[in-house]
Amino acid sequence: MPERSATLQAFLASMHATIQARTHASDPAALAAGRIFAALEESGSSNPRQPKQVPACAYLEDALLAATQAGRSGTEHASALADLAPNLAWYTRPGSDDVDERFATGHANATIIGTGGLEECPNVRIGVSLLAPDVHYPDHRHPPEEVYVPLSPGAWRQDDGPWREPGLDGIVYNPPNILHAMRSASAPLLATWCLWGE
Repeated sequence: MPERSATLQAFLASMHATIQARTHASDPAALAAGRIFAALEESGSSNPRQPKQVPACAYLEDALLAATQAGRSGTEHASALADLAPNLAWYTRPGSDDVDERFATGHANATIIGTGGLEECPNVRIGVSLLAPDVHYPDHRHPPEEVYVPLSPGAWRQDDGPWREPGLDGIVYNPPNILHAMRSASAPLLATWCLWGE
């Protein structure tokens, strides 16, 4: 079995602990997280990546600093993400140039576990998203269910429902194939996410 780095293991442990702290055991988000982190008890094949940044990463340092000083349930998780961040290969959503320039240059994603991430694992994808201030990540959907861990202020929407701000002690759960979007306000939006069932 390949050995997982201590930095990556600390990030995964902090993410699981944060989700558990923000949910009840019977919540769909907690159940999804249980499946995800059970699958990660054994490390997958290592996939070292060349670190890379995109324009929106200019907001990363400030977003991480604010998240680590927030004094809420995600502080330890934000610190673990800050330790891992120099190893990440950030990218923009494919086709983002077709949306608008503000979105194309104002968002960044990085895969941590899963295809293109630091470690491969079937059925699991874990990553992080960053939005510059006043950026709308457009409607999209995917078959896997998804759990977001907000580390900064921001808003999420499902289908045609209202925008909802989960807060710094909240969780966002997206059932399989639901249409969803997110947006930042005057501060960058930083959130980690995990998906079950690629």
